[in-house]
Amino acid sequence: MKKSLSRRDFFRRAGAGAIGLGFGVSLFNGIYQYAEALTEEEKHALLMKGTVNFMGFMVKEITPNDEFYITTYSDTVPAIDLNKFSLRIEGFVEKPYRLTLKELEGMKDKTEFVTLECIGNPVGGDSISNALWDGVTLKKVIEKAVPRTGIVKTAFFAEDGYSDSIPYPLSLSEDVFLAFRMNGEPLPRKHGYPLRAVVPGIYGMKHVKWLSKIELVNYDFKGYWEKKGWSDEAIIPDKAQILMPMEGKTIPLGNYVIGGVAFAGGYGISKVQVSLDKKKTWHDAAIKPPLSKWSWTLWSFDWKPSKAGEYTITVRGIDRADKVQESPSLLAKLFRSFPDGAKGLHSVNVKAEKKG
Repeated sequence: MKKSLSRRDFFRRAGAGAIGLGFGVSLFNGIYQYAEALTEEEKHALLMKGTVNFMGFMVKEITPNDEFYITTYSDTVPAIDLNKFSLRIEGFVEKPYRLTLKELEGMKDKTEFVTLECIGNPVGGDSISNALWDGVTLKKVIEKAVPRTGIVKTAFFAEDGYSDSIPYPLSLSEDVFLAFRMNGEPLPRKHGYPLRAVVPGIYGMKHVKWLSKIELVNYDFKGYWEKKGWSDEAIIPDKAQILMPMEGKTIPLGNYVIGGVAFAGGYGISKVQVSLDKKKTWHDAAIKPPLSKWSWTLWSFDWKPSKAGEYTITVRGIDRADKVQESPSLLAKLFRSFPDGAKGLHSVNVKAEKKG
């Protein structure tokens, strides 16, 4: 197996100011060259597809807005008057200023598919979704304020009182942006209307909704969840999960399609493997090229149970840095998703029976 810089080390060094690793240019630039060939119009045209049939696996590759997972730190969904709304950019800058939504829309330079996941999502959980976002790169908004030297963090403040932050060098990536449209529509109220942050490859806690202020600070700002002990890096680990069949399902003997999604941040998934004998042997599944380097990958596996009985289906992902998804440690199992997000292989138990 190749030795390579881990994604955690990559983000950590970037947070320390290692622009040379790629921040300020494009995170993991060039991994999915074919994704760059899609025009904005072609990306939006994909929204009309609905359910995708990938080798017999039927799934919504793009999550509809009303099915996209929702997590908030409180029960409050701010009612924001657009006539009074403006985004403030201030802090350790020479020229603090404000932007209306109309001005932000006039700066639009980003249309991208990005998969989001809640840090509290358990292994195989449903708090993970994929959407097409339109917005403006954070870098463009920040640079207009003329940042001073010595900035450590970019802090995000929401209208509902929530706050979080990302390392300043990450803010200069062309991949990080402020979104005002979701799947071709104005950002829905429950998903942050009129503006939210989108930080690909990082858990949803950093994708601050109802964004009202960006403050550049010269210290290590800690947000709401970080103060409670959750990860500040919040990097989504490699993962694969089974969507079909579901836990406890009885399936007929004969050909059956197992399917699901996998995600490995900007590295991308190179393989998905399925085990049908409690992880003794592994078989390669078919994978569909993702819609972008920050979008999940669909996978499908044709299975023909040899006999009736109970089976455990397990899946794992392998990223393009040759990192194989592993079983979690005992400590990780004990604490589940706290503090860095859930890790581990997803399994489902099913029963195969003869038809009729």
